[in-house]
Amino acid sequence: MDNDGIHKLTHRLRPVFADLLRLVAPELVPSLDLLAATELSSAHVAARDGALEQRFGDLTWRVPFKRGPGHVPGQVLAVPLEFQSTVHRAMANRMRRYGEMLQERLAAPVGGRRRNGAPWLLPIVVYNGSDRWTASGAAVQTPAPSAQARLLAPYQPAEYVLLSLERLLAEGGGSLSALPLGNRVAATLRLQAERTALGLVKRLRTEWHRFPEADDQATRRALHAWTAALLAEHAGDRAAALLPTVAQLEGETEMTTVSEARLGKWFKDEVAKHTARGHELGLAEGQAKGVAQGRAEGVAQGRAEGVAQGRAEGAAQERARSLALLRRQAAGKFGAATAERLQALVGSDASAAQLERLGEWIIDCGSGPELLARISGHGDDAS
Repeated sequence: MDNDGIHKLTHRLRPVFADLLRLVAPELVPSLDLLAATELSSAHVAARDGALEQRFGDLTWRVPFKRGPGHVPGQVLAVPLEFQSTVHRAMANRMRRYGEMLQERLAAPVGGRRRNGAPWLLPIVVYNGSDRWTASGAAVQTPAPSAQARLLAPYQPAEYVLLSLERLLAEGGGSLSALPLGNRVAATLRLQAERTALGLVKRLRTEWHRFPEADDQATRRALHAWTAALLAEHAGDRAAALLPTVAQLEGETEMTTVSEARLGKWFKDEVAKHTARGHELGLAEGQAKGVAQGRAEGVAQGRAEGVAQGRAEGAAQERARSLALLRRQAAGKFGAATAERLQALVGSDASAAQLERLGEWIIDCGSGPELLARISGHGDDAS
């Protein structure tokens, strides 16, 4: 995988960069105007020992501070980013030099007028290797909340913030469940943490549907590019066949109209709503039957039997509605043939608990055969 290329593609997106700051420096974000962030050239040139020194970083962002108490007009935060798949022992020196050259460039006179001093720095190293990061200079903890100067002082420019997939997995016991679900950078980290080709495809669908808005089209395509690159490592020549196309994923988004991440809750809410309505209808029908029957056999006995029968009919109607809903979801995700086979396997006497489990399988499964195997009792979690 082209580590620099895929990271640059992703982190050049302003929403992704904003989410990166939310992960590594959350206490600083409220004071920044993230909507005004702009990308800077990462080519650094400076005079040193009578000669020109030129260095090239991976990516650099410039972010102005919001107006407020203590605000200095023109004061900005510069964020040089470096992306590593291997440990770089001299990373502290590299980031320090990048920071010095960046400050010198941004503080230089323009048109005969001097700018408002050197920018604040927040150097960030994003590491996705599997070995433990052992290079010096990384700040494991972000600074404690305080004034702007105190927050950024440690990075001027002697240190850098490290975002390490290896360290996050170690701290989470092999899991990234502590990372926020709606964070775009966290979504790429969860993709990188997958260890199988099928797990990657399933993770792509999950993360894709967490960002359904039109403004996140570029984010979704970046997630697709991440998956393609990672699949090539896991599956080789089979990667192209395993990876759903962007059009297929977009079609799934239009079909569900809600994100797959929320589909389970939505389905349970729908079942609960229809069940409650079924009980109401059943109770009303039962009461009516109970009154009529009570004239002949006694009001008490007739009401009890009528209510029981009405509830049973209401429950049956609800199960039929739920099964129809599940069949539509299966058809939209896996095709009409799978939906028809599902109908034949499940039948009309499935319980509410079985239907709820079926709804979860439709969400979890990545293919029609996998879903049908579970229903038949031959797949995972069939019991």
